[in-house]
Amino acid sequence: MELSSSDLAAILESEQALAKALESADPMDWVGFYTEDAVFVGPRAPALEGRAAFLAAAPRIDMKSVELVAESTVGDGEFAARLGRAAWLSASAQVRRRFLMVWRHEADGQWRIVREMLTDDV
Repeated sequence: MELSSSDLAAILESEQALAKALESADPMDWVGFYTEDAVFVGPRAPALEGRAAFLAAAPRIDMKSVELVAESTVGDGEFAARLGRAAWLSASAQVRRRFLMVWRHEADGQWRIVREMLTDDV
């Protein structure tokens, strides 16, 4: 089963809400966009695995003017993978990354990220 237009809209809405949460004054706002068993892999850093690791990392996140732009999406009714580009300001520096986000449709009806990988965008 392919993703429905309502699933795609819900994922896009969650993705844009995540971008705003990453800019929030509350450093924990973005953590709820990830599943309890999420794994995040970024460039030149150890992987974050599970909610406790995300909560521990949250106070160190400093992002402003976050932009997430997906270029392609594949999936079914339970999972969706989005490939795209991200950009943000961090400590006065412009950061550009490529991302692969795997979203999972959770039992509560929300789409959350279960796996994410960032790499440098050159």
